[in-house]
Amino acid sequence: MELDLKPFARALGEKNTKKAREWLEQTKGRVDPNDEFGRGYLLALQGMVAALEAGGELSVVKRVVDGEYKQEQIVGLVKSAREGLSRKFRPKDEQGFDTAWIEVLREFLGEKS
Repeated sequence: MELDLKPFARALGEKNTKKAREWLEQTKGRVDPNDEFGRGYLLALQGMVAALEAGGELSVVKRVVDGEYKQEQIVGLVKSAREGLSRKFRPKDEQGFDTAWIEVLREFLGEKS
């Protein structure tokens, strides 16, 4: 996907779920509703915001935002998601979901996609 996730990741990092939701609402219109990859991608982003709003202590995104994961652990999460993407015959929505996680985590690591 060709989305600039910097504002979204910044909003998550600031725990500003309102701003993250606003970014998502603006972005939804740019994703074809018939695109399975795009739906999975947006679902992952929506889940990240929902997890922060709910405040679940075990939520991966909350733990990343709160600084509970070291950089090496975040790199491990990215590696795990990439391994999932490399599996043959993964549904497009799952590929989009994993891609969104990879791209957001890379933003937290300060890497470019």
